[in-house]
Amino acid sequence: MQKTKRSLVTFLLVVPFLFFQGCAQDKQFVKKDALLHSPLKCVRYETPGILRSTMAETFFLSTAAIALPGGSALLLVSDEYAKTRGEAMQSRLPDFGRLVLAKFSERMSIEAGDWPVPAVDNNPVKEEYSDSCTLIEFKVKRLAYGYLDFMRGAGNGFLSKTVAIMKEPNGDLLWQKSFTYSSRDYERGKTLDEFEADGGKLLKDEMEFAAEKTVAAFYGDLKGEQQTDRPKTDLSASGGAAIERLGMP
Repeated sequence: MQKTKRSLVTFLLVVPFLFFQGCAQDKQFVKKDALLHSPLKCVRYETPGILRSTMAETFFLSTAAIALPGGSALLLVSDEYAKTRGEAMQSRLPDFGRLVLAKFSERMSIEAGDWPVPAVDNNPVKEEYSDSCTLIEFKVKRLAYGYLDFMRGAGNGFLSKTVAIMKEPNGDLLWQKSFTYSSRDYERGKTLDEFEADGGKLLKDEMEFAAEKTVAAFYGDLKGEQQTDRPKTDLSASGGAAIERLGMP
């Protein structure tokens, strides 16, 4: 019993601190003329497993994570655990990272203006990937559905956190933007049963919608535009700070 208590205390004190140390902040993009004449490539990293979260599970995780709001506690779990919890639905769902990559590259190809049309690699690349061109990388950090937010109540829905990064051929960071999507912020919440009915039809629809909102946030930020379709609760700006403290780099 004493050992369990000590382990819990260590978790509560050490893990958030280590996660906070590893946080990375968004970086505003400053356009360089050289970009207009160099090849551009869009890539993605492997998409993590989707977490199927019940009310009891979210309550436990929220308690362990000092009950930070916004579904933040779900971002603490490992990818292996998420894959196990969402195993029944994994093969039925689209690859969210590939959805984001496809929608972003398609939009950039149509609306690029003076930007070069990007080459696209649909297969996931390895960590610390580099190439002899300007890269735009997409990293999905967490996917979850079900009961997401104990503290705010009625937190049924879908959650995704995605980071976009632009790097020069030498690896220097040009731009970084993170976006957290939550169904509840768009009044699109559904229960586990609703999401999983008919082979996950509503969950697939929600993932498509979430990918569109994610791409709109990334593209608008990259183009220096003000986001006009902001969620009721902007987790990227407010609750996102709590998420970053929980270690999403």
